[in-house]
Parts: sequence; C-alpha cells; structure tokens
Amino acid sequence: MMKMSISSAKQIRKGQKTRQQTEYALYLFLLPAVVATLLFSYLPMFTNIMAFMDYDPTAGWMGLQSKFVGLENFRKIFNDPSFYTLVWRTLYYSIVIIVVTFPAKIIFALLLNEIRSQFFKRTVQTITYLPHFVSWVILASLIYIFLSTDSSGVINNFRSAVGLERIIFMKYEENFPIVLALSSLYKGLGWGSIIYLAAIAAVDSQMYEAAIIDGATRAQQAWYITLPSILPTVMITLVLEMGSLMGSSFDQVFNLQNSVIQVQTNTIATYTYTTGIVRQQYAISAAVGLFQGVVNCVLLLSTDFISKKLTSYGLI
Repeated sequence: MMKMSISSAKQIRKGQKTRQQTEYALYLFLLPAVVATLLFSYLPMFTNIMAFMDYDPTAGWMGLQSKFVGLENFRKIFNDPSFYTLVWRTLYYSIVIIVVTFPAKIIFALLLNEIRSQFFKRTVQTITYLPHFVSWVILASLIYIFLSTDSSGVINNFRSAVGLERIIFMKYEENFPIVLALSSLYKGLGWGSIIYLAAIAAVDSQMYEAAIIDGATRAQQAWYITLPSILPTVMITLVLEMGSLMGSSFDQVFNLQNSVIQVQTNTIATYTYTTGIVRQQYAISAAVGLFQGVVNCVLLLSTDFISKKLTSYGLI
C-alpha cells in the first residue's frame, strides 16, 4: 500500500509538472498579444491628459510641460454648432450599418448551417470570408469603379439597360449611408458569421432529433431551437456593436469620401484626424477623442444593463 501511495504521488506530481509546462507554453504564445494590447490600447490612454492642456509638443517630454487649461478644450468643442452635427451623423451612419449588417450575419449563419453539402458550404464560406482581408483602400476603389458613369460602372450599365439615365452616385451625400452599409455588409458578412456558426455547432443535436420526431420543419427548428440557443452569443455581440456606436470606421469613411461630399459626410473619426493631424490642434483632437470614448463606454454599459434585464445575458 505504501509503495502504491508513493507511486501515485509521483504520478500526480509528474502530471502537475507536465501541466505547468504546457501552461507556460500557452502563456508564452499569449505574451505578444498582451504586449501589443498594452502598447496600443492601454498606454495611449495616458495621452488623454492632452485634452486638458494647451498642448505644445515641443514643451518638454511629450509636451507634459504644456499649460494646464482644465475643461477649456471641451468648452470649445461643445460651443461649436457643427460638432453636434458630427455627433448626429456619426450615430446615424453607425445605426444604419448595424441595422443592415447585424441581422444579416445571423441570417447568413443560419442559412449556411442548413447546407448539407460540405464542399458547397466551405466554398461559400471561403468566398464570403475573403473580402474581410481586402483593405478599404482597394475596396473603395472598386466601389467607385462599380458606381462610375462609364462602361465599367455595373450599376449605371444596368440603369441604362432598363431605360434610366446614368447618375453619379457618390456626388450626393444622401447615397453615402447606403454605400457605407452595403460595403460593410460585403466586407464583413462572412467573417462576422463565424462566431454564430461556432455557437450553432455547440447546440445539442438531440434537441433537433426530438423536434424532427415531433414533426418540426427546418424553419421551425431554426426559430425555436437554433435562435434561442445562440441568443447569449447574439446579445453579447450586440452589446459590443453598440459599444462602438460612436466609433465609426475611419478607414471606411475616409476612403469612400470625395472632395464633393467630404464636408457633408465627415464623422467624429475623420474630424479627429483632420483636427489633430492636418491642422495640428492636438488638444482639441484629444478632447474629441476622449468624449467619443466616454460616450462609447456609456453606450456599452447601458446596452449591457438592458440586455441583462431583458434576456439575462450580458458582458458584466
């Protein structure tokens, strides 16, 4: 008995040592991501102090010897009537994009789940994933080609075929939200559906078998089994989407703008870039960025609170 106990203890210690070595390897793989997050997400938070300064980059290390002005920069942006237009436009664009793309990703995942041919399913997945890896610079160029009035403009060629006149779509600001939503859908549909496909794969197959015995159709299985089962994932992704409502994609908006509609389609992101980088008003730009971050945080917490009250699912 004594020898067996000693042998068992040695095996346990050996197993613990092997597990620790495995965990160290995992931590090592995780280290680059942690370092990148600290450098590019947390370290820049300390530069928000610029929002409370009359910032001068030449005034000592990182301009920390600049004059402290308190909330003066915030007073300037809040007293500017055009700033509220930018806030409203940013929210409007973000809401349009979410309304179009968020349910589309869920529906697309449900449809993919119904495909029985694995070859066809993987082919569709690959084709829809690829646009995610295309930069907005290239994608914006393609969009302008598709919408052009010459022979390369697919949309205008179709309009001509049905007897309508050719128009310059990107000349009118009212077309800009539609282009943003459809381009976001094209670029993110396949990639955004991955998390829902993973959630669907985790649904217990016995529930589908029981539903089939009860005579449930494919549509009823999706509505009464699949959707309720992936509801936690849906709500968490919705909370995250709402948490970035004020953070419109700078790359997307900036590359799709043109000189004709630039002023009428500016958002908080492009305004921050123009103010901080082009005009070198770093303090004003930092104040706008800090305001944007606070609003996003409030939206995230509010949506999370509502989600937990209505569905019992949330982040916090």
